[in-house]
Amino acid sequence: MTAFSTEERQLLSESAEAWFADRYGPEHSKKLTRDTEDGFGREEWKTYAEMGWLGLALPEAAGGSDGGLTELAILLSTAGKHLAVEPLLPTLVLGAGAVAQFGAPAQQEILGKVAEGACLMALLHAEPASGFARDHVEAVATRSGDGFTLDGAKTFAIGAHAADTLVVSARIGDASGPVGLFLVPGKAEGVSLNVSPAMDGRRGAAARFAGVSLPADALLGGAETDRLSAIDALLDRGTLAACAEAVGAMHAATATTLDYLKQRKQFGRALSEFQVIQHRLVDMNILCEETRAAVHAALTAVDEGRADAALAVARAKVQCARASRFIGGQAVQLHGGMGMTDELAASHFYKRLSVTEAQFGDGEWHLRRLIEAGAAAPASAALASGLAAG
Repeated sequence: MTAFSTEERQLLSESAEAWFADRYGPEHSKKLTRDTEDGFGREEWKTYAEMGWLGLALPEAAGGSDGGLTELAILLSTAGKHLAVEPLLPTLVLGAGAVAQFGAPAQQEILGKVAEGACLMALLHAEPASGFARDHVEAVATRSGDGFTLDGAKTFAIGAHAADTLVVSARIGDASGPVGLFLVPGKAEGVSLNVSPAMDGRRGAAARFAGVSLPADALLGGAETDRLSAIDALLDRGTLAACAEAVGAMHAATATTLDYLKQRKQFGRALSEFQVIQHRLVDMNILCEETRAAVHAALTAVDEGRADAALAVARAKVQCARASRFIGGQAVQLHGGMGMTDELAASHFYKRLSVTEAQFGDGEWHLRRLIEAGAAAPASAALASGLAAG
């Protein structure tokens, strides 16, 4: 993998910020989720392809830039800051990420379509009875002639409703077989999607597969080997990408709250001048920077392939969950009763942070991962109490 230079990353950050700042914001997000068929902007998606953003972490052979998760995180953080609703994470981190890592050469041809903006993807792994557990898979792909027949159910995933290709986990052969990943056309016969919005308005779907006929080459990688550990690593990448998105959203929530408090006056003074309010703003800013640092450390660990990468991701998610809950709540409270109305940006950042807080396992679940690994820092008790207290 060819790492981007510091200058290239800075250029990516600046170009993404300039585009999103000019195009996006709460009103644009509301318009897209309310008035478009897919709940996001197809024209925006085409622009992402033209800017080269959809190929940031894809191989050069697929028309990509051969970057890493850090480059995707720069894009996602900016998208979160401006409340973009396109399925960047499901397509680029999970769907395309799975194909890039496990796909046979013929299967990887789909990556070129992703880079061109012609293929949206989503990963469906969690099931109705799995909770956050990553090793619970009941869906089965039984052998049928030269291919497979897929049956099972998967829970809600953002972006699944519009995915051209779904990456679906299932046990191979029978209920005790190894877990593989299958490429399933989103509109294949036997695929039923229950489309609904998440709390923040972004759409997705739960899915049911009833006798879905798949060719032999639908099995990602071809070999009937167990992919559970690989899926675990893929979900960690998704976790970290969601944290990066949250970092952008929490910085924006803090900034918009400060702007509001500078404008509102009480007893002839701006609310931002009151010491108790200043203390809250300082706490919000500190949590923003602590979370940014934790996410950056985890991104470095993942892109360098370090042995402690999974633990770094768990630490980042614990920190991100704590910060998301506090910053989102304070943004709403400091706006007063209007904070939860659609007219103010604070409510939209609160909802986005609430969704990302629970994606891929909430803070308490990841804290248990650290404790079970014996890797919880001395501050874990404080983090746990912070999560419990909200």
